[in-house]
Amino acid sequence: MTNPSTPHNPHDPKHSPILQRIISSFQRTETIISIILSTLIVVIVITALLRVVVNAYNLILVDFFSPEKIEFEDYTGVFGKIMTLLISLEFMNSILRVVKTHDIKRLATDVVLIAALALCRKLIILDYHGYEALHIFSFGFILMSLAIFYFLVIGRRQRARR
Repeated sequence: MTNPSTPHNPHDPKHSPILQRIISSFQRTETIISIILSTLIVVIVITALLRVVVNAYNLILVDFFSPEKIEFEDYTGVFGKIMTLLISLEFMNSILRVVKTHDIKRLATDVVLIAALALCRKLIILDYHGYEALHIFSFGFILMSLAIFYFLVIGRRQRARR
């Protein structure tokens, strides 16, 4: 039997110039798209950051001079926007990490973590009086499912390293 990774194997991508060019062009396209997406996310984050700063400033001024006018929704609104910014930054970091490492498996775990963060954000700012118990339970079930998936993937990755 011959080793399939020997130089004589014509199907090995390491030795096929056509496959090398195709893979290289895909990686260049992926890099260009990732840079465009990251740039767009930076613009959105900066715009959103300015809005959060204005909202927080107004809230602080109102709180300082007339705290009786502040509603709980004002605080949760600002806090929700801050968490959304943090989630956006994590999403951008995940995109940039893929550009640097081309590790799509890591992106899958990052997406699961970002989804869990987004769901946690929703649960933190949620007005529980406006939802039925089954709806809230479904949020918890989804969050638990994401956690199980994440730990299964991480466990598999750690076993593969051994």
